[in-house]
Amino acid sequence: MTRILHVTDIHCRNDKLRKVFDSASYDLVVSSGDFECVDTVELFLEEAGAPAVAVTGNIDNPGVARLLRAKGALLDGRMVEVEGLVFAGIGGMEVVGNIRMLQSLSPSSGVDVLVSHHPPRGVLDRTFIGLRAGLKELWDIISSLKPRVHVFGHIHESSGFEERDGIIFVNPGPLAKGRYAVIDYDTGEVELRSL
Repeated sequence: MTRILHVTDIHCRNDKLRKVFDSASYDLVVSSGDFECVDTVELFLEEAGAPAVAVTGNIDNPGVARLLRAKGALLDGRMVEVEGLVFAGIGGMEVVGNIRMLQSLSPSSGVDVLVSHHPPRGVLDRTFIGLRAGLKELWDIISSLKPRVHVFGHIHESSGFEERDGIIFVNPGPLAKGRYAVIDYDTGEVELRSL
């Protein structure tokens, strides 16, 4: 059983990140970006207690990306295997470039988990004023990679999970507000949690 802790949109709330690490049971940790502070990335990498990978968010700075890259945790435009699962990433800083990089790769065994900062258009992407704010550009790579799970954040007010065409889509909501998800990859069970 592989349990994935998914956090996103931490926005420098180190206190919330520590609480999640202390209270949840998981085998690996995934972040969909918007750490916002470099010390939050340090905490994410040093205190996770399990393998950790992440993409950048749209408001993350180059220092966030540099530290994640230096520690081997940056997924932006890459595919990596962690705990027997293949992860692919599309960060929020270079969305189109990341998509092109992933399109140039040909995974030998497919992608298990797609991690992006933004949601795809039409999936858990409704803003508080009712607009759809997901990216239509993500659908081509989703169709190509066919992940079993796609995790993302960015749209704070559209937390939830749903399944479409065999893909489980998860937006836990911002950890800055105490929201996160635990996903059992093997069974497909998703638990949305709040601190």
